[in-house]
Amino acid sequence: MVAACLFAGWAAAQPPTPLPPLTAETAGPPAAAAATQDGIVEVRIEGNHATEVAKLPKLVTRAGQVFDPQAIEEDVRTLHRTRKFVDVHPKYVRVPEGVIVIFQVVERPMLRYVKYVGNQHMTTRSLRKKAEIDVGDSMDPYVVEEARRRIESHYHEKGYEAARVTTVEGDKPGDKGAVFLIDEGKNRKALWTSFVGNTIASDARLLTQIKSKPGVLWLFGGDVDRTVIDADVETLTAYYRSLGFFQAKVGREVQVVHEGNRDWTHLTFVINEGPRYTVRNVSFVGNSKFKSEFLERDLKLKSGEHFNQSKMDVDLGLIRDIYGGRGFVFADVRADPRFLEEPGQLDLVYNVTEGQRYRVGKINVRIRGEHPHTRHSTVLNRLSLRPGDILDIRKLRDDERRLKASSLFMADAAKGQGPRIVFSKPEGEDTAVAQRPERPGYRGQSPDGEDDALVDLVLEGEWTSEPQITAPPAAPAPAPAA
Repeated sequence: MVAACLFAGWAAAQPPTPLPPLTAETAGPPAAAAATQDGIVEVRIEGNHATEVAKLPKLVTRAGQVFDPQAIEEDVRTLHRTRKFVDVHPKYVRVPEGVIVIFQVVERPMLRYVKYVGNQHMTTRSLRKKAEIDVGDSMDPYVVEEARRRIESHYHEKGYEAARVTTVEGDKPGDKGAVFLIDEGKNRKALWTSFVGNTIASDARLLTQIKSKPGVLWLFGGDVDRTVIDADVETLTAYYRSLGFFQAKVGREVQVVHEGNRDWTHLTFVINEGPRYTVRNVSFVGNSKFKSEFLERDLKLKSGEHFNQSKMDVDLGLIRDIYGGRGFVFADVRADPRFLEEPGQLDLVYNVTEGQRYRVGKINVRIRGEHPHTRHSTVLNRLSLRPGDILDIRKLRDDERRLKASSLFMADAAKGQGPRIVFSKPEGEDTAVAQRPERPGYRGQSPDGEDDALVDLVLEGEWTSEPQITAPPAAPAPAPAA
């Protein structure tokens, strides 16, 4: 009823635009047209002179459907989102067969041309690719400015640090295209990179940490880019922090040498190392299954030594292996360097959340390709763990290595392909508890884990076309209990 009043009021205020006669295709089946007064017989888009209707997204409103104001509002928003129209106004015309829906659009100006002026060392094709705008795109000053910025950044990345790109056309109302005026400036390459203030590491060692350095024979590569230099400052700072120089500061100085059509730069990194921190004490928090003396027995970073990030990372892996090798595969171990009031001193605390001990539940083989049961048996025979065994993360890694070397599976280290043994922590009610075994023990392991949980293993991989099945190597002897 509301729709009928709307149409009546609109028709009284403005006579409908003459429309061509409806064809059988646009009008739809006669039975459908007679079924309802508000049936849509045609949907039109008017005012699109440069935009093809076929390239617009599909609208919800279609011929043959019942008139729905909400669907039409959604179609108006859809047309606006294309950014091809400044305005979209829906109109409705009643005809004897039903309603014709017309979307009256006002097109956004389109780029009729995109030109690059002044580029001598960069091809127009490469600039067009970097600009990401082309003829036919919407004339949007914001989009044109983004294109200008991308072109200028591209020049800076290639060593033309003095390059400037100006928008001649495309940023003002009434412009019909975009024109970029390019002042390339001189290409700068690094002639030499040096370091001042470094005592703990040689210049040669620091050069391996950065990207701002001379190219091959000073000709190929070695482009100067300020963003790369800034990144190198951060890299050098992180390198010194990893060696215990937590107050180290790194600056840089750039000297330009003019020579012909090219500017050479002498880049100097100025380093203030500051004090080097020493580990006063190493301790553990949260460990109840293993004594601190046992955990710290084989640590690389010990009390009295200079802090070293690489050694600490190795020690973290070692502690996790101690827990993971004895069933605590989800133990969480984190390092917490704590700085002291005394300059150059810190305590290193390892926070341990041990969690529950796990035994092997089911071992599921999920291999892509042809997989007869005999191949499954061959794979299972190569595993050193069996259902009921205490889960040992070290044995899992060894089993993966043996399977990759067995020629049974597709394996490509470069692409990360190869067989994997995976598992995930059971959630809530899915956690199964291992029962005390009836036999004396689990393959030489102590059966004292009445509260141990079970976790299923999944072996994933893809068979080779012609697997070479060989006798599996003998499983390694179980590790002695802690």
